[in-house]
Amino acid sequence: MSAPPPARGRLLTPVLGVLAALVVAGLVILVAARLGERDATSEVDGGTHTVPRTEIARTISGQLTLPFRHGPDAVRCFGDLRPVPAAAVRCTAHFPLGRDRHLTVEVTRVQHNKVTYRRRPAPH
Repeated sequence: MSAPPPARGRLLTPVLGVLAALVVAGLVILVAARLGERDATSEVDGGTHTVPRTEIARTISGQLTLPFRHGPDAVRCFGDLRPVPAAAVRCTAHFPLGRDRHLTVEVTRVQHNKVTYRRRPAPH
């Protein structure tokens, strides 16, 4: 007759399973936090009195970049952002793998020459 497996081996498998589940849950939370709606603040350009589309694109590109995955190849915004609450501009983020993400960037607050804006998925 063979001896029963040691008790330590039977306990190790569930513990590893729980640890793996916690790691996966942590990654999901990290991705959701990085890709969810986030505010950004930029200064108004003195000449155009807007937030330039290139500044918005740079900010969005940084927000969509994850620590373990490259961000978009390019972000293109279709206009400058006026410093008026609720003013909006459409942007598209192109990823090397996967589909493009269409976003709306909307002004949430204007204070002196600073404009705070938030990105969200564009309605279809």
